[in-house]
Amino acid sequence: MTPSSKAPASSLSLTLDVAGQEQLDWEWDRVLRESPDAERPEIDIVRFTDSDDWAITMESCMHDLGWPDMRATADGGVESGGIQKSQAGAHALAWYTCNAKYPMDPKFNVPLNDERLGKLFDYFTDELQPCLAAEGYDTPEAPSRETFIDTYAETGGWNLYEGVAGGGQSEWNTINKKCPQLPVDFT
Repeated sequence: MTPSSKAPASSLSLTLDVAGQEQLDWEWDRVLRESPDAERPEIDIVRFTDSDDWAITMESCMHDLGWPDMRATADGGVESGGIQKSQAGAHALAWYTCNAKYPMDPKFNVPLNDERLGKLFDYFTDELQPCLAAEGYDTPEAPSRETFIDTYAETGGWNLYEGVAGGGQSEWNTINKKCPQLPVDFT
């Protein structure tokens, strides 16, 4: 679905929640790292996205802003193609703009409290790690449940996919379908 195929938000009052604003602030910090003198533009939200349409929406928006090499991937991510160092600031600004126009719906910004992190840890140990092992991938040793929960904010937890990247995009897409990185109901 393309950004224009959903109802425009002009008749709605859309605002970001705290988590969404923090994400947008983080994206703006990326712009400033590349272009320290950049001035933050005021950008109205066109509409919210969800995990099903975020990648294709970002692809379309980036194309509209002059970045035709951006591609949505089958696993719901986005590939940027080759970006020259001289274009890094303009690319970061375009990415910020698209994220500001089409942020993730706040209903998906559920805090990762200890209970939710425990469920994520259980999924990793009970389902994801065995699935990756059955497909022939080595995974890093699991931290303790307590360590996973206590250090998630600083470390991102436990990256079971660090040994998967070597086979290229096609292999990555295939394994993401067989062994999803997150539980299906983890929103």
